Amino acid sequence: MPEHTTVRGRRVRSRLRGALVLAVAGAVLGGPALAADLDDIRDRIDRVEQRESQAERDRRTAQEQATDLGVELDHTTEALQAADARWRETTARVEQARVVLAEAEADLADAEDEAERIESELAVARANEAQIEDRLEVNETEQSESRSTVGAIARESYKQGGMGSLATTLDLLSGEADAVDEMAMARTVLRVQDQQIRQLATQEAQQVAEQDRLAGVRNDIDYLLALAEANVVAKDQARAAADEAKTGLEALEVQQAEDLADLEAEKARVLAELEAEQKVSDDLAAELQELASTKHGLVAQEQAEVQRIAEEEARRKAAEEARRKAAEEAAAKKAAEERAAQRAAEREAERQRAAAADAQRRADASAQAEAQRRAGAAQAEADAAARRAQEAAAQEAAEREVAQERASRDQQREQAAAQAVSGSYLSYPMNAPITSEFGMRLHPVLGITVLHSGTDFGAACGTPVLAAADGVVHSTPYDNSRGNYVVLDHGVQRGVNLTTAYLHLESFAVSAGQSVGRGQVVGYEGTTGTSTGCHLHFETRENGTPVNPRSWL
Repeated sequence: MPEHTTVRGRRVRSRLRGALVLAVAGAVLGGPALAADLDDIRDRIDRVEQRESQAERDRRTAQEQATDLGVELDHTTEALQAADARWRETTARVEQARVVLAEAEADLADAEDEAERIESELAVARANEAQIEDRLEVNETEQSESRSTVGAIARESYKQGGMGSLATTLDLLSGEADAVDEMAMARTVLRVQDQQIRQLATQEAQQVAEQDRLAGVRNDIDYLLALAEANVVAKDQARAAADEAKTGLEALEVQQAEDLADLEAEKARVLAELEAEQKVSDDLAAELQELASTKHGLVAQEQAEVQRIAEEEARRKAAEEARRKAAEEAAAKKAAEERAAQRAAEREAERQRAAAADAQRRADASAQAEAQRRAGAAQAEADAAARRAQEAAAQEAAEREVAQERASRDQQREQAAAQAVSGSYLSYPMNAPITSEFGMRLHPVLGITVLHSGTDFGAACGTPVLAAADGVVHSTPYDNSRGNYVVLDHGVQRGVNLTTAYLHLESFAVSAGQSVGRGQVVGYEGTTGTSTGCHLHFETRENGTPVNPRSWL
């Protein structure tokens, strides 16, 4: 509970308890000894009513505080909704971060698989390169051997003059056996030479093909090396993305926890303050009920005193009438004496004026100025006397007005006591359907279950609102919850102090302290304060406590 609310509640309760103790002590200790003094009883009633008014103002202040806290609760509810929205957004971002983390981890796994695949292909390419290099080396050796063989055959043929020389041909035509063998040998050599040349051409072609394959394999190796380097970069990026997503996820989770903690703390604070202020309002309502009970006892004592005075009035009437006649005769005699004295004073004043006029004619300018000064002083004294006479007349008129007001209040109390014996006391404040009954309900604005302390009538804004019974306008205030509202005090009815209230008015037709009659227009229906539309909220309170209006209608 906030400290300022607790201190204020203790101070208000202490003041009301002191007022209640004084009122009760006055009612008990001033019993028989002061019963003869009706004015004293009424003064005590007035003091209790003043304390009751102060208590009511304090209660309204507490209720306004509660209403303000209700508005703050509305704002806090909006803030809680915003916090809930932020929480949901954070949750969505956390889920998205988890998706990003999963994607980053998948990318990292793909990059690692790609690295393994590249390493495997690179190993195969390097093995192929080594094999091709080995075959090129073997091919180079075979080409060297083939070139050596072809060279040797060519050199030998050159030495012998060529395989198709004229001598060999003649020897062959003459039928020489050696010539035939040489020719056969020459053909064999030529075939070997052709074979070696073809083999050399094949070897050269194979060398070109292997060199082309070697160039392709080396290009593949370069590509795989570049791809491996790019994959390393991709792996680093995937790892960085995974780390960043993980860090972001942790930060979002921390933010989510802070948002939830702030939400719960704000909710607890507002609810605690609202409960504390409601407790102050309830305590004040209880104090008001005690004051109303005290007032009821004093009113009963007043009625008993009025009855006693009425019984004594008949016995005192003759003596009072005699005293009145004697007083009138004395007053008439005194008035005659005053008139005679006034005439003598007027004659003396006339003589003095004549003497003053004669002296003025004979006096110089200084004497004339002195006479004027004295005349002015005399006029001021006369004006002062006239003012004193007016003040006395005004005071007498005020005393008559107070006496008339007390007589009117006594008459109203007697009428109220007569009406209390009937079954139903209050008339309906307007001819309109009832839209909400008295009792616990879900507040349409605050969204919490509270006591609906009256009965709602539904009609168009501007519809006249009528006094449910004769009474006195206690107040016509405004607050954020009730809007414009009128409180009527109907005095003690059925043994309780009865008041009615007419809330959410568009405008007033009466003012505080005014006496109104049953059916008189006190205001016009509206939708001021905490209201969702045009309607009249009608309350009945017994000793300050709200009760169902249907028990009085």
